[in-house]
Amino acid sequence: MSRPSPSRSIRKELILLLVLALANAFALRAGAAEGEGCGPFETPYAALDLAAADAQPEGGIAPSTAGESRAGEADGPIVGLPAASGPAERGPVAGEALLALPKRADGTLPLDFELGAGVRVSDSYWSPVLCATVALLVGPPGASLAEMVPRVPAGATVASHDRYTTAGVSLRPASALPAQPATVSAPDSYRPMQWGLDRLGAETAWTSSQGAGVRVALLDSAPESAHRDLAGVEVAGVAGGPAAAPATHGTLMAGVVGAVARNGFGIAGVAPAATVVAVPVCRPAGASASDECRLYDVLRGVDRAWELGAHIVNLSLVGPANPLLERGMARLDQLGALVVAAAGNEGTSDPRYPAAYPSVIGVGAIDPDGAPFERGNRGPSAELLAPGVEVLSTVPGNAFAFGDGTSLAAAHVSGALAVLLGASADPAASRTALFQAADEARPPGSPASSPPPAPPLCRALEKLKRGRC
Repeated sequence: MSRPSPSRSIRKELILLLVLALANAFALRAGAAEGEGCGPFETPYAALDLAAADAQPEGGIAPSTAGESRAGEADGPIVGLPAASGPAERGPVAGEALLALPKRADGTLPLDFELGAGVRVSDSYWSPVLCATVALLVGPPGASLAEMVPRVPAGATVASHDRYTTAGVSLRPASALPAQPATVSAPDSYRPMQWGLDRLGAETAWTSSQGAGVRVALLDSAPESAHRDLAGVEVAGVAGGPAAAPATHGTLMAGVVGAVARNGFGIAGVAPAATVVAVPVCRPAGASASDECRLYDVLRGVDRAWELGAHIVNLSLVGPANPLLERGMARLDQLGALVVAAAGNEGTSDPRYPAAYPSVIGVGAIDPDGAPFERGNRGPSAELLAPGVEVLSTVPGNAFAFGDGTSLAAAHVSGALAVLLGASADPAASRTALFQAADEARPPGSPASSPPPAPPLCRALEKLKRGRC
């Protein structure tokens, strides 16, 4: 009796995994699985070589040192961050690929695919956002996508298993950092150093909304949820995903969005009453803020955020275009979630993803003088500009640190949207109001002595008819 071919045997293994995944899908949100937009992928399969994207860009945040602590014993210290041991690895994961089999209109999955020699299914799951079963394939390190999946069903797609990264740390001399005010009388000890809140007009907006009732999902490395200024931050991991051990980058993001306000300690978040849910999708590379975020984990994080009812999804990570990531971002937009992403820190106008997708709000950074961050990306990845230089936020160890980068700018925008959504309960209107407010600057040719325009959050609330400046 002849043995079955290796590809057929592997195919049977995948079919079993698909059946298990579909069985689990009944417990997921039916609205996403059955919602508009499910069906074949519009992006056709292309035989892309894994070696073609050998040097993908990195981006995100570049935290900087603040030298010695200038705080008293009762407060968390402002600390310096260690230099990165090296950039996170770039390019697709060699010898790995993702196969997505979308649900057809009749509820079935296309199973007429073929795996190449030596290729196996490492893991698979049902994605309610993608409306597809996604399988992680592992094969020979030098194999192309066409060699890993020689036959792809109509409507399905195979994609490289791309890496997305936050950025390494860039240390800054203590002499170049903003000095702590000699007298601190704010309800939060370091509030006077949070110029970003002043630029947004956050505290004026808080009279209308502090983001209560809004859930913000941070797809990032895990924050230190035990930090005194991050009380209430939830960590919702994915089984088999990155560990929930506290990391620098995720802790910085959580502080910008949701640090507790007026608790007599540290800083205040842009939307202190919002519910911040951290979904770890990135693996820290050492003690710095240089994290690696693999696409399979990011996609599972997207589903986790949706299952948890996130209204806003923040992705302060940067990498290449990918049809599965594009589909996930478009579906979140169709389902009513607001998606915000960092533009990256390479000083380029070339598009970076997911920020450059039309369904995503891509964010670049400005400094305290309103000038664009010199290393921040521009062009299609940066639709909005927000505070991202000399930003003070939380880091592990119940401490604080200054950071530069578009990751911090994206977190400011996510917090601002949470404030607006808390006032209006209308995601589309909140997004439109923020964009309109950001477009309104001092008219060209107006004298310098003329009063500056009201802060963006204040103007946006007026457009939503939810507050007055």
